[in-house]
Amino acid sequence: MTPQKHRPFGTVSQLPSGKFRACYTGPDGRKYSGPSTFFTSGDAHAWLRQEQKLIEWNEWEPPKLRYRSQDDANRTVGDWLRQWLDLQEKRLKPSTMANYRDTLDRRILEVKGKAGRLRDVPLVKLTRRDVVDWWDAITIQFGHQPYNRAAYVRLRTAMQAAVERDMIPTNPVDVKDAKKKPKPARKELPEAATMRAIVDQLSHPHKLIGILTFFHGMRIGEVLGLRRKDFTITEDAIMVHVRGNAYRTANGMIYQDTPKTSAGNRTVPVFKAFHEDVRAHIDTIPGDSPDAFACVTGTGKIILDTSYRSVLDRAKKRAGVTAKITPHYGRVWLITTLVEQGMTIPAIGEILGQVDLKTITEIYMRTSEARRQEALEKVNEALGDI
Repeated sequence: MTPQKHRPFGTVSQLPSGKFRACYTGPDGRKYSGPSTFFTSGDAHAWLRQEQKLIEWNEWEPPKLRYRSQDDANRTVGDWLRQWLDLQEKRLKPSTMANYRDTLDRRILEVKGKAGRLRDVPLVKLTRRDVVDWWDAITIQFGHQPYNRAAYVRLRTAMQAAVERDMIPTNPVDVKDAKKKPKPARKELPEAATMRAIVDQLSHPHKLIGILTFFHGMRIGEVLGLRRKDFTITEDAIMVHVRGNAYRTANGMIYQDTPKTSAGNRTVPVFKAFHEDVRAHIDTIPGDSPDAFACVTGTGKIILDTSYRSVLDRAKKRAGVTAKITPHYGRVWLITTLVEQGMTIPAIGEILGQVDLKTITEIYMRTSEARRQEALEKVNEALGDI
């Protein structure tokens, strides 16, 4: 009896390009091709032999699933975080993206020490224990800082995105301590005289920043993003139009033509006590372009927010001020002062570009000691008349 010839497994065909394509019919009756074309016929046949062995050993699965499994096995937490950040690029503002990247770099992607181990864990093997170890490590290394929780929130969001893509079955980012939102430090109400003493120690071009942040409730990024055309100056009034925002990157301050929040696009009236200072500053802006930035260095670049804070610290020392006062404290002072003068909370929110009115009432608004004592005395007098 003539022995049957062994039927070859799969086929190899040459393409017009000169390369070779390998195909075969799998155990499920479907046809499968190699992951790419091959330069030689020998390479194509070698791939077919490898596929045939997997079938014989009962270890076969469709090539695309197998290659995806290999990709998943090789993908680390750091790989996925970088990919996730790239996915946010078109969705978020440049300033927000810079914050996201900086936060994850500081606490996961570029952090040193034990905390840095998290980025090298294979994504499919990430466990809650790995996340807890990371959280403990950054707490020991950095203390209880807002950056820690911000990184935790970004990590949890990125892992949830991985769950939605069927890359991992569940989200392992679940740390009880990290869920607790830190209570914001109470900003004590600064006295107007104290802030004025500090501003008087500032010189051009930093004095304008002090005036607009301390006494007009503007955010420092909003002030640094101001251009000549954002000032409307008449004989009796000066208006500042907030249209954009400047934020810090590794290459310096970058301007974006949208404010920090949706409510940030607004007009801020300047108090008459500062008209002379503002007019003097506008006269010193280099060039005649309406787009010329108002707060620049000698080389024409937007002043770094960190540079201004250093200048402000030196001005505080010269003014003899030891209490903690940052540019953001001006929002506390302005909100409280306007409330005491009878302005409504919604109207104050419009001036400060604060859409969350609850923040105004619960965090920013304070009562000065003088006003508090005055109110108590009026109640006492009323009680005496009963």
